[in-house]
Amino acid sequence: MEKKIDLELFRFDVKTDYLPYFAKLSVEIDLEKSLLELLQIIQHELYEYHYSAYGFKINDVVVFDFDLPIDALYKRFGKEWKIEPLNPHLALKDLTINTDYFLQKLTPLRRLGLDELAADETHSIFRNFNFKEIKTEKMNTQDLVETFLLSFLPFAYATPLSVENQDYLGEAYFILAASLYAKHKTTEILEQVCDLENGILNAQNLQTYLFPQDAKFDVCIQEFKMILFDICEDKKIQNFKSKILKAYAK
Repeated sequence: MEKKIDLELFRFDVKTDYLPYFAKLSVEIDLEKSLLELLQIIQHELYEYHYSAYGFKINDVVVFDFDLPIDALYKRFGKEWKIEPLNPHLALKDLTINTDYFLQKLTPLRRLGLDELAADETHSIFRNFNFKEIKTEKMNTQDLVETFLLSFLPFAYATPLSVENQDYLGEAYFILAASLYAKHKTTEILEQVCDLENGILNAQNLQTYLFPQDAKFDVCIQEFKMILFDICEDKKIQNFKSKILKAYAK
């Protein structure tokens, strides 16, 4: 069964365009086709249309599984889709974005052992495996580590705060910090997320902005937040905790 989908497609080339714009395209597509097949149709219709291997947004919701059937997407988003990059401020070419900012933001965690943790994961997950059309079997360890870290990119810019505030650490940062803390359990890791203005206490409900929804990331962040309250000796954090407890006591 075919359905018509009306698309508004974000277009921008950092080399030639001053501002982004949207191209409109209507597509008749079989509901059994995949998101990847839809992207291939778009590329055929719009010359050199680029998309990110790590996902993009449909109607402000992050989609990063290209095997999703159009049927499921149609039920979630209806017939009108506005397709944009994960973070329009970082757009390079259409839906592809500059990933350097995300990797640079992870620098404090990488100094504390994140690369070693990622290397362990990549050898068990990505070695001899094609990840989102990225051939990983011939990559060296460092490239595999970056591929693993970038697999969290969909969660880095899913929430409005993570896009609007470049200083906000972001939900992906908190997930990776929680994984690092689970291995090393050092206060230095807790200190990386305890900033009152841009740290984990500002975390937003991630699954609201993902499709398909998955609560495990929010559970992870919430549990890490509780660990921060219990263990971190930062005075601002403990004062914040006291205010919350007083509010609940009332």
